[in-house]
Amino acid sequence: MTACVAAAAATAAHAFSDDFAAPLSPQWAAARTSEPGSAVSSPVADTEALDGNVLELVYPGGTSPDDSGPAFATELESASPLGYGTFRARLRTPKASRATGLVSAFFTYFNDGADHDGDGIIDNDEIDIEILANEPSSIYLTVWTDYTDDSNFHKTTRKVDVRSGRVWQTPPGGESSYDLVETDPLGWSSRTFRSWKAFATYQFVWSAGSVEYSIDLEDGTGPHVLWTLAGDPDVTIPSQPAPVFFNLWHNGYHWSSGRAARVPRGGALFHVDSVSVN
Repeated sequence: MTACVAAAAATAAHAFSDDFAAPLSPQWAAARTSEPGSAVSSPVADTEALDGNVLELVYPGGTSPDDSGPAFATELESASPLGYGTFRARLRTPKASRATGLVSAFFTYFNDGADHDGDGIIDNDEIDIEILANEPSSIYLTVWTDYTDDSNFHKTTRKVDVRSGRVWQTPPGGESSYDLVETDPLGWSSRTFRSWKAFATYQFVWSAGSVEYSIDLEDGTGPHVLWTLAGDPDVTIPSQPAPVFFNLWHNGYHWSSGRAARVPRGGALFHVDSVSVN
C-alpha cells in the first residue's frame, strides 16, 4: 500500500465511545486474560468515576517472572480499526510498589507483518501512552512507524515528568534506538501528580502530519499539551487505521535504570472511566 492510499484509509474512521456503564458491547473484541487471575470487567463500581462505573483491568499478583512483556498483558481492544481523530480516555493507574515492572497503557496498534511503504522494515503503526508503577509521575509517549525486532525499528519517544516538568526525548537521528536525552522542560508542572492518585484525562490528536498529546489533570487549569510531534506520513507519523487498546502488563526490568523489576505481589487494578474517538 502506498503512503497516500494508507493516509486515505486512515481518514475513514468512525466515531467510537464507551463510558463503561454497561457490559462490554460488540464494539470490543474478546478480552485477553492470559495470566491465571487476570480479568477485564465492565461495569465495575468506582466512586471516583463520573457515572460511578469503570472498565477494570486486573493483572494478578505472583505471576512467573518469565511472563514479562506485553505478550502476557491483560488487554482489551476495539473490534474495528480507527483512523485519524481525537483519542481521549479518563484513566487511573494501579497503586503498586515501585519495585514492580507494571505498565499501564492506552494506545493504537497495527502490525500485519507487511512492509506497506517499502522501506525494508515491517510497518508498525502505533501511538502509545504508557505509565509505569515505578515512575508514577512520568508519562511515556511513543509514536512508531516500523518494527521488525529490537535492532530494526523506527520510533520517536518523549518521557515527561509531570511533577517536575522535566522532559527526555529521542534525539535527532536516534529513531532506531531506545536512547533518550534531556531537552527543554515543560512550561508548567504539577507537584502533586501521581497517576494512581486520581483520574486524569489523557488525549492524543492524530492527523496525517502530526500527533499531539495532552493531559487534563482536572484541577481547574484545563488541558496541557505534553508534546506535538510533526513529520511525514509513514516516516514519522503512522497512517494505517488501528484498533484502540488498553492493557496492563509486567516488564522484567525498569526502563529508566535497566535493573530487574519484580512481579506484583497482589493484584493490580487499572481503571478506565471512559474512552472516545472522534
